[in-house]
Amino acid sequence: MRLRSAVAWAACGLLLAGCVTGAPRNTAGQVTESASVDPFQVSVGDCTGPMTEGDVDSLQVLPCEQAHYYEAYASTALEGTDFPGDNEVRKQADSYCAAQFKSFVGLATKNSSYEMYYMYPVEDSWTIGDREVLCLAGSSKGGIEGSLKGAKK
Repeated sequence: MRLRSAVAWAACGLLLAGCVTGAPRNTAGQVTESASVDPFQVSVGDCTGPMTEGDVDSLQVLPCEQAHYYEAYASTALEGTDFPGDNEVRKQADSYCAAQFKSFVGLATKNSSYEMYYMYPVEDSWTIGDREVLCLAGSSKGGIEGSLKGAKK
């Protein structure tokens, strides 16, 4: 069975946005060099350094052509005004990301050699309007070069 980890968006991420730099991007929006960014600045198509479970203050993004660990492949906004609870948020995030993983990589998570991570809102970030779930595919060993789209591994 494949690893299905969860990385929580930290509410302090918005507060610390001035402490980390934005990613240098070209006109197409692709990251052009390695940078430490606020988690809210990571977009679909971005590649990252290693991931760890728990609250995240910053992430390393880098060009996908360089060796990296994970690639953001899908995002969605959860609905509702009241925070549904951590378990429900994780359940929705896991379901969405697993379905999108299969479409992106070409295999279900259980059949893939790649791992699935996702970032999701926690109660504190929900209160300031965070509803985004961001799905990432990759390997805790790193060494991925290029996109995992259609990798079928």
